[in-house]
Amino acid sequence: MWCGCFSKLLVAGGLIFTQPANAAAPGDIDTSQRGSIIVHKHKQQTPQGRPGTGQPETPAGDAIAGVEFKIQKLNLDLTKNTDWMTLATLTPDDAKNRLARSETTQTTDPNGEARFDNLDIGAYLVTETNAPDNVVKKAAPFIVTIPHPNGNAWNYNVHVYPKNTVSAKPSKTLDDTNATKLGDKVTWTITQVLPELQQGETFTEVSFTDQLQEGLEYVAPTTAQVNGTEVDVTTTSTGDGGRTLEGHLDNPENLRGGETVTFKITTTVNKPGKIVNTAKVRITTSGGGDTTQSTPDPGQGGGSGGAPTLIYGYFDIQKYVTGTMIAISGATFEFYKSTDCTGNKVDFGESLVTVDTGKLVSAIPVKAGKYSIKEVTGSFLLVFYVLFSPFS
Repeated sequence: MWCGCFSKLLVAGGLIFTQPANAAAPGDIDTSQRGSIIVHKHKQQTPQGRPGTGQPETPAGDAIAGVEFKIQKLNLDLTKNTDWMTLATLTPDDAKNRLARSETTQTTDPNGEARFDNLDIGAYLVTETNAPDNVVKKAAPFIVTIPHPNGNAWNYNVHVYPKNTVSAKPSKTLDDTNATKLGDKVTWTITQVLPELQQGETFTEVSFTDQLQEGLEYVAPTTAQVNGTEVDVTTTSTGDGGRTLEGHLDNPENLRGGETVTFKITTTVNKPGKIVNTAKVRITTSGGGDTTQSTPDPGQGGGSGGAPTLIYGYFDIQKYVTGTMIAISGATFEFYKSTDCTGNKVDFGESLVTVDTGKLVSAIPVKAGKYSIKEVTGSFLLVFYVLFSPFS
């Protein structure tokens, strides 16, 4: 005599059996029915999950588009009590040895939904096969039955809500406030908000890689903070000019989901041109999670939404006798970061003095911006912009 049946549904953290549905018996299953599996994919926001019911719910967390699932039917007959008893102890790994037919795949839409319709009665192994880069850990494979026991009835359209550990995309910003000439320091900051973890799970690695563009020189050390508090970080610089940087937090197991990690990298600028800098952040977890994401690239716009960009161009001076083309040598000038030749005078380590051509010995590279120049030996004042110039 049938005394109950079970079905497996995924929750955050693993597999779970529904409670026995004492009034729903295999003999009541309508084998002429067609069923469906509707997968709802949403970001995991809290460590704990809830048992699945197979019914539509209002899931917490943002929907995740672009997650691919496949389903594979198992060689089990749900009209038989013995096969339901087999299901009660069947693991997803064991289910791979009971596949009955080829797979079907679907990808979640912008609402985080992937539908498998017009399905035969049976048990199905559901596997998450592909996911966007921000998914730290895919959902574990799980088994769904069509129909699913629902009190004293059977549900032929089963809704499942597997959760993903999802990480926000890292960002990178530039502080070039104190930079004007070659050799000045600039700071690049990588920021990563850590994803929520499942219960009992810990972080095993939070690290970055940064291939500095030619024109930058690394200045040790790199510093790191978690929610504004400095923490230990180990950084190595290798490759041509030591511009290949790799760094990791020393004690990732102490981190918690939702915390903000920042890495601050200091460099000097030693070559003019357009310098664009991106980085990658890797996060791994004790539960097998592993994801690597890049900070926004130049194609994703400027400012806070794209890669930070540093531009160094050139300036020169040409001194002539008024109304003629006669060059004047020996004219001495001062260069200011302001637009009124007061304060913030920049020392280039050499005098800005014109030679026989009426120009400086050579054009001088500076960061793109608005500056002023004052002739020390006269009353000349010039306010000008320095933009990117391709000559060197």
